[in-house]
Amino acid sequence: MEPSSSDSTRHLHGEQLEKLEQSLKNALAIVQNTQRENLRPIDWLDTAAKVGVCLAESRDALAEVRQDVIGGARTALLLYFRSHPDKKVSPQELEGVAAIRAWARRIRELRAVGWDIDTLGSGAEAPYRLNAPQLEESVASSEATIASVGGTNAAESLIEYLLHISPWPASPQQLERVAKTPTWRQEIRGLIDQGWLIQSHDDSPEEIPPGHYRLADLEA
Repeated sequence: MEPSSSDSTRHLHGEQLEKLEQSLKNALAIVQNTQRENLRPIDWLDTAAKVGVCLAESRDALAEVRQDVIGGARTALLLYFRSHPDKKVSPQELEGVAAIRAWARRIRELRAVGWDIDTLGSGAEAPYRLNAPQLEESVASSEATIASVGGTNAAESLIEYLLHISPWPASPQQLERVAKTPTWRQEIRGLIDQGWLIQSHDDSPEEIPPGHYRLADLEA
């Protein structure tokens, strides 16, 4: 997805990316200034603590950009998995995508919805893989899937739901229940303006019934 065209959004991304860059530079500087010989335990602990602060700041910056560009951590993980079907994905990649420490919990939540995500092996380094590129239509359109949707606002909820059910279209009734507002069409237009490729009946009359919408391209 491409960033919004608004000046305020561009400024936000620039600010947070600068924060990310600076935190990583600070971590590098701390490591470079650490003596290589006769390193005392207390000195190393002091270095490790300072690096930990920098890494936490970098995670916060990642999370702020992710929240603005995509939405919640679960939505980001699902989008990444669906963009890399059948690929082994490392825990390190997933933590970066989610930008939270509790990313494994979000994967368990995706499994509860019906996503076939395997852990390939055991241990903290075991990779994950999405086996099926999409949900079965009956699962995608179920009330349970609607109930599983999170989001801190209507737009986040809508994009998470559309991502769950793509390539199937969503009905107006489903979208209003997900968004919890009668102005959900305005939220859809806002998502389209941000770069999400959401199609309507006008775009694909043979596949999308009138009033329905679907997320057509996961890499929009």
